[in-house]
Amino acid sequence: MSNKYPFVEDTLGKKLAAGTGLSVYCLTCRRTALLDVAELVKRLGPDHSCMHWGLIKVIYCHECRAAGREDRNVQFTNHALTPEQRKGWTPSP
Repeated sequence: MSNKYPFVEDTLGKKLAAGTGLSVYCLTCRRTALLDVAELVKRLGPDHSCMHWGLIKVIYCHECRAAGREDRNVQFTNHALTPEQRKGWTPSP
């Protein structure tokens, strides 16, 4: 029997298993994007940090980069998903 407490959601794999969401907000141009956690796990691996200092290395604002502005002036927000948002979602083992 595995102990799931204390609950820690510090990697993309744990975030995917918990079924929670993640969004990014650009403080420069004020755009928001909902990130696909499953796709991030595929690209970066389940052990990649989902904390700000881990994500800021790989995620940037495409619009600001294209315009030549600071592209890493972003913040991340964790989201609890509602049952409707989880349709088709299955927890990873």
